[in-house]
Amino acid sequence: MILLNFNLYNSILFAGILQGLLFALVILLNKKYKNKSTLCLAGLIASFSLNNLQFYIADIGLIDSEFFYDYVFTPWCLIIPSFFYLYIAKSLYPEKKTSFRQKLLFVPFFVGFFLSTTYKILIGVDCDKQSVLNVFYGIPNLIEFVAILFNQIVYVVLYFRIRNFEKANSHYTHDTLRIKLTWLRQLIAFLFGLTFIWLYLMLKTVFTDTEVNFYPLWIGISFVTYWLGYVGIYKFGIIEERKKLKKYGEQTQPVYTIVEKQKSSHITAFEQLIVAQKRYRDSNLTLDRIADELDLSNSYLSRIIKAELGVGFVDYVNTLRVEEAKQYLLNPEFSNYTLVSIGIEAGFNSKSAFYSSFKKVTGQTPSDFKKAHQNLS
Repeated sequence: MILLNFNLYNSILFAGILQGLLFALVILLNKKYKNKSTLCLAGLIASFSLNNLQFYIADIGLIDSEFFYDYVFTPWCLIIPSFFYLYIAKSLYPEKKTSFRQKLLFVPFFVGFFLSTTYKILIGVDCDKQSVLNVFYGIPNLIEFVAILFNQIVYVVLYFRIRNFEKANSHYTHDTLRIKLTWLRQLIAFLFGLTFIWLYLMLKTVFTDTEVNFYPLWIGISFVTYWLGYVGIYKFGIIEERKKLKKYGEQTQPVYTIVEKQKSSHITAFEQLIVAQKRYRDSNLTLDRIADELDLSNSYLSRIIKAELGVGFVDYVNTLRVEEAKQYLLNPEFSNYTLVSIGIEAGFNSKSAFYSSFKKVTGQTPSDFKKAHQNLS
């Protein structure tokens, strides 16, 4: 009778595996997620989960170490950076086709898969095991070390690619959907840190006779699958909603809050820039940037805005954003959209800023405003 080794750590590991595989299935089976970036996300999450699953089976004692490496071990760790790179590439540049160089990222996995499969076949057809071991000795450890280096290189490349993308898209344009990628940079930094834990554990395995505990690495990967699953799917939903909101917003007339009195040429130019061109939808909009574009000092521009429009720059811009958000909230087409996507597309940089400004302008929260007008319709 086999006595299985269940404990708190491998229970957490198993929960992460189930969760990851469930996320991957949801993405693959749901039509609304049929997108190149989300398909790569599904592949990434599934790879993390399958990699942990094979070690989980061995850790609980369902199979012994010899059987694991003879018949089970698959180098999923070599395909993880490939899917991760493509997921980010397709998220940043969805219109671009997969290049030949990007396809080459899968070569390490296929080489590792070929070697491990060849070993399994030779063992399975009753070849002399010692002869096979003489040829393939150390291959699993070599695959792990190659995977560590491969992951580290890809994470560094992706980190700087994201930084460059953010710099290139730092200025507001009507036809560009700016997305915040802070969570991805944080995820990459976390994964990069995990590779050093992985490296330490592998070095300890190879060069010492002590039993090595891989739980910190496996549980870290379980956390990543949770992070990728929930946040990745959530962010995808927000982006898809914002695309439709942006298209609708570009087709509607600008939101005007015009004070009926004679204005100076500077304020006329200011309103033309902020209102007519809908620059209030830029979440990074600042008084300094507008003053530079109008070739004015920020202190002078601030004074004339207050004097002629009766409000400060921030309140003026936020009022326009609230009016924009109202259009989305009142439109039945967007009744199921998240308030986060509505607030961000209106120009606010966070949900809390949206709620605070909306209540200041209307006396209601966005959700209360939405419910009140739904009841009237």
